[in-house]
Amino acid sequence: MAIEIKENSGMFEILGNISSQNMTSLKNYFESIIPISESIILNIEKVGAIDKSGAYMLEKLYKGAVEKNKIISIIGRQNKKIASIMKNTKTHYILSNDRV
Repeated sequence: MAIEIKENSGMFEILGNISSQNMTSLKNYFESIIPISESIILNIEKVGAIDKSGAYMLEKLYKGAVEKNKIISIIGRQNKKIASIMKNTKTHYILSNDRV
């Protein structure tokens, strides 16, 4: 499944699967957004699947935003389809507890 990013009032919703096949384009997209935004909300609740490389890429984006003193919230803790990979890769800490 191709990945789709929908933006609505500063919230970016990712639809599809996050994998090594599409993570570079996803990474480039958000690396271009982070410098021009004060805060970013990334919603991954509707992601169908994620692989290890995708989880590590999200963690890298998260850390990069924090290093630039940007506010980043990644919504998706309730997504059961990605929970096990995020826990196995120890990247689940980047997921926000709150829903928007």
